[in-house]
Amino acid sequence: MAEEKPTNWWATLPGLLTAAAAVITAVTGLLLGLGQLGVFDAGRPAASTASASGTASPGASAGTVQPGAGASSSGSGSGSGTGNGAEWKVTLPAERTYRAADVEYEILSASARPDVSGKIALTLTLRCTNHGRYDLNFWDSTFRLNVSGVSYSPDPGLNELVAGDSSKSGDVRFTVPADTREALLRIKFAEGESSARLAVTPP
Repeated sequence: MAEEKPTNWWATLPGLLTAAAAVITAVTGLLLGLGQLGVFDAGRPAASTASASGTASPGASAGTVQPGAGASSSGSGSGSGTGNGAEWKVTLPAERTYRAADVEYEILSASARPDVSGKIALTLTLRCTNHGRYDLNFWDSTFRLNVSGVSYSPDPGLNELVAGDSSKSGDVRFTVPADTREALLRIKFAEGESSARLAVTPP
């Protein structure tokens, strides 16, 4: 009887499956190792650079829109209506505080610029101090502006209550002719009236 030869391990199905699994495991391990070493990231820097440059571009664009000089010149040009948005000079009198009884007004500042209607918008910032015990009405009806013999009332907007023994500031705005160079601010009190002379100078 002939002696049987042992079957080759590679020729069996379990052997083939085991060998395939070993090869897959080895290849997977090799790929993971190469990935950790950054071999497969060689093509990514270009994409990162492109992305970074794409991010920088919108930033640069926004920076050209937001500068204060550009924004202010654009806004003043549209607001002036005459193409000249520069503020005019308003000269205030040396005496800027006016009082009658418990009511006191102080002119803090003044500005003027061309209005969209072709006139001048003259804005006065005033502080009202109530030296009395009861609330005081701080409103634009207290003021008038005389220009060339004509009395102008302020544009509506200021209407505040000032508590006793306290102060509050507010703006009073007049719209006057474009050729205004001198004006007289009249402040009306219950016991009388005070006045302050203003000079308006174009830029």
